[in-house]
Amino acid sequence: MAEDFEKTPNTEEENNFLVDLFDDDGNKQTVEHLDTVQVDGSDYVICIPYKEEEDDEVDEVIILKMEYDENDDYILVPEEDLEVLDRAYELFKERNADLFDFED
Repeated sequence: MAEDFEKTPNTEEENNFLVDLFDDDGNKQTVEHLDTVQVDGSDYVICIPYKEEEDDEVDEVIILKMEYDENDDYILVPEEDLEVLDRAYELFKERNADLFDFED
Protein backbone atom coordinates (compact mmCIF):
# COMPACT_ATOMS: atom_id res chain seq x y z
CA MET A 1 0.00 0.00 0.00
CA ALA A 2 1.64 3.23 -1.11
CA GLU A 3 0.92 6.43 0.72
CA ASP A 4 0.93 9.80 -1.02
CA PHE A 5 1.88 12.71 1.14
CA GLU A 6 1.46 16.46 1.21
CA LYS A 7 3.02 19.03 3.49
CA THR A 8 0.76 20.83 5.93
CA PRO A 9 2.21 24.01 7.43
CA ASN A 10 2.06 24.20 11.20
CA THR A 11 2.08 27.58 12.85
CA GLU A 12 1.86 26.38 16.46
CA GLU A 13 5.51 25.40 16.89
CA GLU A 14 8.34 25.96 14.47
CA ASN A 15 9.83 22.48 14.96
CA ASN A 16 6.64 20.60 14.02
CA PHE A 17 6.35 19.29 10.50
CA LEU A 18 2.98 17.80 9.68
CA VAL A 19 2.38 15.46 6.75
CA ASP A 20 -0.98 14.17 5.52
CA LEU A 21 -0.75 10.55 4.41
CA PHE A 22 -3.36 9.06 2.10
CA ASP A 23 -3.73 5.32 1.65
CA ASP A 24 -4.93 3.62 -1.55
CA ASP A 25 -8.55 4.10 -0.43
CA GLY A 26 -8.14 7.86 0.12
CA ASN A 27 -8.18 7.68 3.93
CA LYS A 28 -6.12 10.46 5.50
CA GLN A 29 -3.86 10.28 8.54
CA THR A 30 -1.87 13.30 9.72
CA VAL A 31 1.54 12.52 11.16
CA GLU A 32 4.39 14.59 12.54
CA HIS A 33 7.67 14.09 10.70
CA LEU A 34 10.48 13.72 13.23
CA ASP A 35 13.47 12.75 11.10
CA THR A 36 14.63 11.07 7.91
CA VAL A 37 17.37 8.46 8.15
CA GLN A 38 19.23 6.47 5.54
CA VAL A 39 19.65 2.69 5.70
CA ASP A 40 21.40 0.78 2.92
CA GLY A 41 21.06 3.72 0.54
CA SER A 42 17.30 4.16 1.07
CA ASP A 43 15.64 7.02 2.94
CA TYR A 44 13.20 6.25 5.76
CA VAL A 45 10.83 8.82 7.21
CA ILE A 46 10.26 8.59 10.96
CA CYS A 47 6.85 9.92 12.06
CA ILE A 48 4.40 9.78 14.92
CA PRO A 49 0.61 10.13 14.69
CA TYR A 50 -0.34 13.78 15.11
CA LYS A 51 -2.62 14.65 18.00
CA GLU A 52 -3.99 18.15 18.51
CA GLU A 53 -3.59 17.75 22.25
CA GLU A 54 -0.11 16.88 23.41
CA ASP A 55 0.31 13.78 25.53
CA ASP A 56 3.45 13.08 27.49
CA GLU A 57 4.00 9.67 25.90
CA VAL A 58 4.02 8.50 22.32
CA ASP A 59 3.52 4.77 21.94
CA GLU A 60 3.64 4.47 18.16
CA VAL A 61 6.35 5.32 15.65
CA ILE A 62 5.69 5.05 11.94
CA ILE A 63 8.62 4.28 9.64
CA LEU A 64 8.01 4.60 5.92
CA LYS A 65 10.39 4.12 3.00
CA MET A 66 10.69 6.94 0.46
CA GLU A 67 10.39 5.78 -3.15
CA TYR A 68 9.52 7.28 -6.51
CA ASP A 69 6.30 6.45 -8.32
CA GLU A 70 5.80 6.18 -12.08
CA ASN A 71 5.57 10.01 -12.31
CA ASP A 72 8.88 10.48 -10.46
CA ASP A 73 7.00 11.84 -7.43
CA TYR A 74 8.00 10.77 -3.93
CA ILE A 75 5.73 8.29 -2.23
CA LEU A 76 5.99 6.70 1.18
CA VAL A 77 5.61 2.95 1.39
CA PRO A 78 5.60 0.57 4.35
CA GLU A 79 8.82 -1.38 4.89
CA GLU A 80 8.22 -5.02 5.69
CA ASP A 81 11.80 -6.05 6.53
CA LEU A 82 11.91 -5.98 10.34
CA GLU A 83 15.72 -5.84 10.39
CA VAL A 84 15.70 -2.68 8.26
CA LEU A 85 12.99 -1.15 10.46
CA ASP A 86 15.03 -1.91 13.58
CA ARG A 87 18.15 -0.37 12.05
CA ALA A 88 16.24 2.76 10.97
CA TYR A 89 14.75 3.15 14.46
CA GLU A 90 18.11 2.63 16.18
CA LEU A 91 19.70 5.25 13.93
CA PHE A 92 16.84 7.63 14.70
CA LYS A 93 17.34 7.06 18.45
CA GLU A 94 21.08 7.71 18.18
CA ARG A 95 20.57 10.93 16.20
CA ASN A 96 17.84 12.23 18.53
CA ALA A 97 18.92 11.02 21.97
CA ASP A 98 19.16 14.60 23.22
CA LEU A 99 15.66 15.53 21.97
CA PHE A 100 13.55 12.58 23.16
CA ASP A 101 13.37 10.22 26.12
CA PHE A 102 13.33 6.69 24.73
CA GLU A 103 12.09 3.68 26.66
CA ASP A 104 13.31 0.21 25.73
